[in-house]
Amino acid sequence: MRHLWNIITDKFKDTATNKFHIDMRHFDKEEMILFPEIAYQSLNNDNIWKIVTHGWRYEGNRRKNWIGISTSLWIERIAKHMLNENDILYLNGSINRDRLKPFFVEDESNEQIKIKINDKIFPFRTDRYGQFNEEIEITNDEIQKLKQQQQRNDFITYDAIGDNQDTAKGIMQLIEPRKGISIISDVDDTIKISEVLDKVRLIANTFIFPFKPVPGMAELYQKWHINNNNCTFHYLSGMPDQLYTLTHEFIYNNKFPDGSFHMRHFGWAASSIFGFLHSESTFIHKITYLRYFLINTIRDYVLVGDSGERDPEIYATIAKEYPERVRAIFIRAIKGETFDDERFLNTFKEIPREKWQIFNDPQQVPIDLSRAPRAAAA
Repeated sequence: MRHLWNIITDKFKDTATNKFHIDMRHFDKEEMILFPEIAYQSLNNDNIWKIVTHGWRYEGNRRKNWIGISTSLWIERIAKHMLNENDILYLNGSINRDRLKPFFVEDESNEQIKIKINDKIFPFRTDRYGQFNEEIEITNDEIQKLKQQQQRNDFITYDAIGDNQDTAKGIMQLIEPRKGISIISDVDDTIKISEVLDKVRLIANTFIFPFKPVPGMAELYQKWHINNNNCTFHYLSGMPDQLYTLTHEFIYNNKFPDGSFHMRHFGWAASSIFGFLHSESTFIHKITYLRYFLINTIRDYVLVGDSGERDPEIYATIAKEYPERVRAIFIRAIKGETFDDERFLNTFKEIPREKWQIFNDPQQVPIDLSRAPRAAAA
């Protein structure tokens, strides 16, 4: 059942303006995007649930010339330290300008946003990037009421009201029961072909070509979801949240399991998408979210990433901090490495060998997550 996702995406789909079936007109006026987040029961009080609400308030910048000057300047800026003249001309001629629009809107700072859950209103203000990321406490009775009203046990919705009384509907994933398995998955080059190690191809795969799935990964995730009890999915990416609508559409269309999304907001202080993705801030972003999940729940975790970025090092750090909670680590090798490459052996030297696995074909990965991968294969 995906009708809740349709509620969220209706605003983006009133008309199909491109082959990705996303209506980008909402980037031309004051709007709000609510990112799918999580809700979990307090470890200290069974009657309390903590709900995370994360959104972005922005307004289309009418001073920008979408098709002309601003686009060219943006491409010039990304390319400044990356591409040669021929590459710049290639990108400028092929760029999907609808994908650029979210990067040119104006972040609406210090605006009041009211979150409505049942009959309660929780007011917040956006930060200088137009973002709000807040934790709300409500009772277990209120959660049960929402589940009954919406006839769902895994996802429930809430409303956000802007300062001009416009509304948006958000969705939260219920992390329950408390015990179970949570899959934390990277996106780029783990489940979506991005080629993050190649500057030109990264830009092309992000702003020109249709998003393409890594063959076999959606099938693997669906098998995990079906064959492992109480299995939830959470997509943790270093890519800009300005690409959220396209990324969500990619997840939906390629039949990956529904889940929460945790991306980063791109600001013009970053020199390029490539630099943004490979920055120390991406490392901190992923580590911070992983610790948040582990601190606030008692579930076991399976961490899935690739060798193109620092996923092995990030996951090894977390596995050393929470050795009893990280059940498995799966790393997709994208650089032609052998499975016993020195990088992997050094990175995971303090992690039990049965807990981590390098793969280049999803069929090499076990379906049963009740045990560590090597134990499952034994």
